[in-house]
Amino acid sequence: MSWRDRPYAQQDYNPPPPQRSGGFAGGMPKPRWAVKYLLIINIAVFFLQVFPDIGGRLFTWGTVIPAYWWQPWRYITFQFLHGGLFHLLFNMMGLYFLGMLLESGWGARRFLVFYLSCGVAAGIAHVLMTFAMERGIEVPLLGASGGVYGVVLACAVLFPHIRLIVFLFPMPIRTAAALFLGIAVFFTLQEFFAGGAGGGGIAHVAHLGGAVAAAVWIWGLPKLRMRLRFSNRPAGQGQWERKLKQRREQQEKIDRILDKIRSEGIGSLSRGEKRTLQQESEGMKNDK
Repeated sequence: MSWRDRPYAQQDYNPPPPQRSGGFAGGMPKPRWAVKYLLIINIAVFFLQVFPDIGGRLFTWGTVIPAYWWQPWRYITFQFLHGGLFHLLFNMMGLYFLGMLLESGWGARRFLVFYLSCGVAAGIAHVLMTFAMERGIEVPLLGASGGVYGVVLACAVLFPHIRLIVFLFPMPIRTAAALFLGIAVFFTLQEFFAGGAGGGGIAHVAHLGGAVAAAVWIWGLPKLRMRLRFSNRPAGQGQWERKLKQRREQQEKIDRILDKIRSEGIGSLSRGEKRTLQQESEGMKNDK
Protein backbone atom coordinates (compact mmCIF):
# COMPACT_ATOMS: atom_id res chain seq x y z
CA MET A 1 0.00 0.00 0.00
CA SER A 2 1.42 3.38 -0.97
CA TRP A 3 0.77 6.63 0.91
CA ARG A 4 -1.89 7.53 -1.70
CA ASP A 5 -3.95 4.52 -0.57
CA ARG A 6 -3.89 5.47 3.10
CA PRO A 7 -6.86 7.25 4.70
CA TYR A 8 -4.97 10.42 5.58
CA ALA A 9 -3.91 10.88 1.92
CA GLN A 10 -7.51 11.12 0.73
CA GLN A 11 -9.19 14.45 0.00
CA ASP A 12 -12.11 13.67 2.31
CA TYR A 13 -10.00 12.41 5.18
CA ASN A 14 -10.80 13.99 8.51
CA PRO A 15 -8.18 13.19 11.13
CA PRO A 16 -9.30 12.37 14.65
CA PRO A 17 -10.14 15.67 16.34
CA PRO A 18 -7.40 16.95 18.65
CA GLN A 19 -8.21 16.60 22.29
CA ARG A 20 -9.80 19.71 23.75
CA SER A 21 -9.45 21.02 27.19
CA GLY A 22 -10.82 24.24 28.60
CA GLY A 23 -7.70 24.60 30.70
CA PHE A 24 -5.25 24.65 27.77
CA ALA A 25 -4.73 28.15 26.37
CA GLY A 26 -8.36 29.14 26.81
CA GLY A 27 -9.88 26.15 25.06
CA MET A 28 -7.44 25.72 22.16
CA PRO A 29 -6.90 22.12 20.96
CA LYS A 30 -4.71 20.14 23.29
CA PRO A 31 -1.60 18.89 21.44
CA ARG A 32 -0.94 15.20 21.20
CA TRP A 33 1.98 13.41 22.82
CA ALA A 34 4.83 14.14 20.39
CA VAL A 35 3.87 17.72 19.62
CA LYS A 36 3.25 18.45 23.29
CA TYR A 37 6.69 17.34 24.43
CA LEU A 38 8.42 18.99 21.48
CA LEU A 39 6.76 22.26 22.47
CA ILE A 40 7.72 21.81 26.13
CA ILE A 41 11.37 21.03 25.35
CA ASN A 42 11.72 23.93 22.90
CA ILE A 43 10.21 26.45 25.31
CA ALA A 44 12.18 25.12 28.29
CA VAL A 45 15.46 25.28 26.39
CA PHE A 46 14.68 28.82 25.25
CA PHE A 47 14.25 29.92 28.85
CA LEU A 48 17.55 28.25 29.76
CA GLN A 49 19.21 30.28 27.01
CA VAL A 50 18.31 33.45 28.95
CA PHE A 51 20.97 32.61 31.54
CA PRO A 52 24.31 33.68 30.08
CA ASP A 53 26.40 30.77 31.35
CA ILE A 54 23.91 28.08 30.39
CA GLY A 55 22.97 29.79 27.15
CA GLY A 56 26.62 30.12 26.14
CA ARG A 57 27.27 26.43 26.71
CA LEU A 58 24.15 25.43 24.82
CA PHE A 59 25.17 27.66 21.93
CA THR A 60 28.72 26.32 21.88
CA TRP A 61 27.88 22.63 22.17
CA GLY A 62 24.36 22.43 20.80
CA THR A 63 24.36 24.27 17.47
CA VAL A 64 25.43 22.83 14.12
CA ILE A 65 28.84 24.32 13.34
CA PRO A 66 30.30 23.11 10.03
CA ALA A 67 33.81 23.07 11.49
CA TYR A 68 32.56 20.39 13.88
CA TRP A 69 30.36 18.54 11.37
CA TRP A 70 31.55 15.17 12.68
CA GLN A 71 29.85 15.61 16.10
CA PRO A 72 26.53 13.80 15.56
CA TRP A 73 24.53 15.08 18.53
CA ARG A 74 24.54 18.62 17.11
CA TYR A 75 22.15 17.59 14.33
CA ILE A 76 19.50 16.90 16.98
CA THR A 77 20.24 19.48 19.67
CA PHE A 78 20.34 22.49 17.33
CA GLN A 79 16.65 21.92 16.59
CA PHE A 80 15.75 22.93 20.16
CA LEU A 81 17.74 26.18 20.24
CA HIS A 82 16.43 29.50 18.93
CA GLY A 83 17.91 32.90 18.23
CA GLY A 84 15.07 34.97 19.65
CA LEU A 85 11.46 35.07 20.80
CA PHE A 86 9.97 35.55 17.33
CA HIS A 87 12.15 32.77 15.92
CA LEU A 88 10.75 30.45 18.59
CA LEU A 89 7.19 31.75 18.22
CA PHE A 90 6.87 31.21 14.47
CA ASN A 91 8.41 27.74 14.59
CA MET A 92 6.24 26.60 17.50
CA MET A 93 3.09 27.92 15.84
CA GLY A 94 3.82 25.85 12.75
CA LEU A 95 4.62 22.81 14.86
CA TYR A 96 1.49 23.21 16.98
CA PHE A 97 -1.13 23.83 14.30
CA LEU A 98 0.21 21.56 11.53
CA GLY A 99 2.15 19.01 13.55
CA MET A 100 -1.02 17.85 15.30
CA LEU A 101 -2.57 16.91 11.94
CA LEU A 102 0.38 14.74 10.95
CA GLU A 103 0.62 13.13 14.37
CA SER A 104 -3.12 12.34 14.24
CA GLY A 105 -2.68 10.52 10.92
CA TRP A 106 0.72 8.91 11.46
CA GLY A 107 0.94 8.36 15.18
CA ALA A 108 3.43 9.87 17.62
CA ARG A 109 6.43 7.67 16.85
CA ARG A 110 6.36 8.04 13.09
CA PHE A 111 5.70 11.77 13.30
CA LEU A 112 8.58 12.28 15.73
CA VAL A 113 11.01 10.39 13.49
CA PHE A 114 9.78 12.36 10.47
CA TYR A 115 10.11 15.73 12.21
CA LEU A 116 13.57 15.10 13.65
CA SER A 117 14.88 13.57 10.40
CA CYS A 118 13.79 16.68 8.49
CA GLY A 119 15.72 18.73 11.03
CA VAL A 120 18.79 16.53 10.62
CA ALA A 121 18.58 17.01 6.84
CA ALA A 122 18.44 20.77 7.41
CA GLY A 123 21.65 20.62 9.44
CA ILE A 124 23.40 18.51 6.81
CA ALA A 125 22.29 20.92 4.06
CA HIS A 126 23.80 23.82 6.02
CA VAL A 127 27.10 22.01 6.40
CA LEU A 128 27.27 21.01 2.73
CA MET A 129 26.44 24.56 1.59
CA THR A 130 29.13 25.97 3.84
CA PHE A 131 31.85 23.69 2.51
CA ALA A 132 30.67 24.25 -1.07
CA MET A 133 31.13 28.01 -0.59
CA GLU A 134 34.45 27.47 1.22
CA ARG A 135 33.69 30.08 3.87
CA GLY A 136 31.80 30.51 7.12
CA ILE A 137 32.74 27.14 8.64
CA GLU A 138 32.36 28.69 12.11
CA VAL A 139 28.85 30.04 11.41
CA PRO A 140 26.38 28.08 13.57
CA LEU A 141 22.90 26.89 12.71
CA LEU A 142 20.09 26.74 15.25
CA GLY A 143 16.30 26.49 15.20
CA ALA A 144 13.46 24.12 14.39
CA SER A 145 12.73 25.65 10.98
CA GLY A 146 14.00 22.64 9.02
CA GLY A 147 11.60 20.29 10.77
CA VAL A 148 8.75 22.79 10.50
CA TYR A 149 9.35 23.20 6.75
CA GLY A 150 9.09 19.44 6.46
CA VAL A 151 5.78 19.53 8.33
CA VAL A 152 4.45 22.29 6.06
CA LEU A 153 5.35 20.35 2.90
CA ALA A 154 3.85 17.10 4.22
CA CYS A 155 0.60 18.84 5.15
CA ALA A 156 0.50 20.57 1.76
CA VAL A 157 0.56 17.14 0.10
CA LEU A 158 -1.68 15.22 2.48
CA PHE A 159 -4.13 17.96 3.57
CA PRO A 160 -4.49 20.34 0.60
CA HIS A 161 -7.80 21.71 1.90
CA ILE A 162 -6.04 23.56 4.75
CA ARG A 163 -5.76 27.36 4.54
CA LEU A 164 -3.06 29.35 6.32
CA ILE A 165 -2.72 33.00 7.27
CA VAL A 166 0.53 34.23 5.69
CA PHE A 167 1.51 37.89 5.98
CA LEU A 168 -2.06 38.59 7.17
CA PHE A 169 -3.54 37.01 4.00
CA PRO A 170 -5.41 33.67 3.96
CA MET A 171 -4.18 31.27 1.28
CA PRO A 172 -4.30 27.52 0.51
CA ILE A 173 -1.52 25.61 2.18
CA ARG A 174 -0.09 24.50 -1.17
CA THR A 175 0.21 28.13 -2.25
CA ALA A 176 1.88 28.97 1.05
CA ALA A 177 4.28 26.03 0.74
CA ALA A 178 5.19 27.07 -2.81
CA LEU A 179 5.79 30.62 -1.59
CA PHE A 180 8.02 29.49 1.27
CA LEU A 181 10.03 27.17 -0.96
CA GLY A 182 10.35 29.82 -3.65
CA ILE A 183 11.79 32.28 -1.14
CA ALA A 184 14.20 29.65 0.17
CA VAL A 185 15.37 28.73 -3.35
CA PHE A 186 15.84 32.39 -4.34
CA PHE A 187 17.99 33.32 -1.34
CA THR A 188 19.95 30.07 -1.47
CA LEU A 189 20.89 30.72 -5.10
CA GLN A 190 21.68 34.34 -4.27
CA GLU A 191 23.99 33.28 -1.46
CA PHE A 192 25.73 30.64 -3.54
CA PHE A 193 26.25 32.55 -6.79
CA ALA A 194 26.30 36.19 -5.70
CA GLY A 195 27.81 35.85 -2.26
CA GLY A 196 24.72 37.32 -0.58
CA ALA A 197 24.01 37.18 3.12
CA GLY A 198 21.40 34.47 2.75
CA GLY A 199 18.41 36.72 3.44
CA GLY A 200 18.87 38.51 6.75
CA GLY A 201 20.95 35.83 8.42
CA ILE A 202 18.36 33.12 7.76
CA ALA A 203 19.75 29.74 6.69
CA HIS A 204 17.43 29.23 3.73
CA VAL A 205 19.39 26.21 2.52
CA ALA A 206 18.48 24.51 5.81
CA HIS A 207 14.81 25.12 5.04
CA LEU A 208 15.31 23.45 1.68
CA GLY A 209 17.04 20.53 3.38
CA GLY A 210 14.02 19.97 5.61
CA ALA A 211 11.65 20.19 2.64
CA VAL A 212 13.72 17.73 0.59
CA ALA A 213 13.69 15.25 3.48
CA ALA A 214 9.90 15.56 3.68
CA ALA A 215 9.64 14.91 -0.07
CA VAL A 216 11.71 11.75 0.35
CA TRP A 217 9.37 10.61 3.13
CA ILE A 218 6.22 11.31 1.13
CA TRP A 219 7.26 10.17 -2.34
CA GLY A 220 10.60 8.36 -2.17
CA LEU A 221 10.19 5.88 0.67
CA PRO A 222 6.91 4.33 -0.56
CA LYS A 223 8.50 3.68 -3.97
CA LEU A 224 11.61 2.22 -2.33
CA ARG A 225 9.51 -0.11 -0.18
CA MET A 226 7.64 -1.31 -3.26
CA ARG A 227 10.91 -2.04 -5.08
CA LEU A 228 12.34 -3.89 -2.08
CA ARG A 229 9.15 -5.92 -1.78
CA PHE A 230 9.38 -6.80 -5.46
CA SER A 231 13.08 -7.72 -5.28
CA ASN A 232 12.57 -9.87 -2.16
CA ARG A 233 10.14 -12.25 -3.84
CA PRO A 234 11.08 -15.96 -3.54
CA ALA A 235 13.62 -17.19 -6.08
CA GLY A 236 11.99 -18.53 -9.22
CA GLN A 237 8.71 -16.73 -8.63
CA GLY A 238 9.31 -14.40 -11.58
CA GLN A 239 10.16 -17.32 -13.87
CA TRP A 240 7.04 -19.16 -12.75
CA GLU A 241 4.89 -16.12 -13.50
CA ARG A 242 6.39 -15.86 -16.98
CA LYS A 243 5.60 -19.52 -17.62
CA LEU A 244 2.01 -18.99 -16.50
CA LYS A 245 1.69 -16.00 -18.81
CA GLN A 246 3.09 -17.95 -21.76
CA ARG A 247 0.73 -20.82 -20.97
CA ARG A 248 -2.28 -18.47 -20.91
CA GLU A 249 -1.29 -16.96 -24.24
CA GLN A 250 -0.83 -20.41 -25.79
CA GLN A 251 -4.22 -21.56 -24.49
CA GLU A 252 -5.91 -18.47 -25.94
CA LYS A 253 -4.32 -19.25 -29.33
CA ILE A 254 -5.56 -22.87 -29.18
CA ASP A 255 -9.07 -21.72 -28.25
CA ARG A 256 -9.17 -19.44 -31.29
CA ILE A 257 -8.08 -22.31 -33.55
CA LEU A 258 -10.75 -24.64 -32.11
CA ASP A 259 -13.41 -21.97 -32.58
CA LYS A 260 -12.35 -21.62 -36.21
CA ILE A 261 -12.61 -25.38 -36.71
CA ARG A 262 -16.14 -25.41 -35.25
CA SER A 263 -17.30 -22.53 -37.40
CA GLU A 264 -15.42 -23.09 -40.68
CA GLY A 265 -14.10 -26.67 -40.56
CA ILE A 266 -10.61 -28.06 -40.22
CA GLY A 267 -9.87 -27.31 -43.87
CA SER A 268 -9.95 -23.59 -43.15
CA LEU A 269 -6.82 -23.78 -40.96
CA SER A 270 -3.58 -22.33 -42.23
CA ARG A 271 -0.34 -24.27 -42.18
CA GLY A 272 0.83 -22.41 -39.10
CA GLU A 273 -2.41 -23.06 -37.25
CA LYS A 274 -2.21 -26.76 -38.06
CA ARG A 275 1.38 -26.85 -36.79
CA THR A 276 0.35 -25.09 -33.56
CA LEU A 277 -2.47 -27.59 -33.02
CA GLN A 278 -0.13 -30.53 -33.69
CA GLN A 279 2.49 -29.19 -31.23
CA GLU A 280 -0.16 -28.77 -28.57
CA SER A 281 -1.42 -32.31 -29.14
CA GLU A 282 2.12 -33.71 -28.85
CA GLY A 283 2.70 -31.70 -25.70
CA MET A 284 -0.42 -33.12 -24.10
CA LYS A 285 0.76 -36.64 -24.93
CA ASN A 286 4.15 -36.00 -23.33
CA ASP A 287 2.49 -34.71 -20.17
CA LYS A 288 0.63 -38.00 -19.69
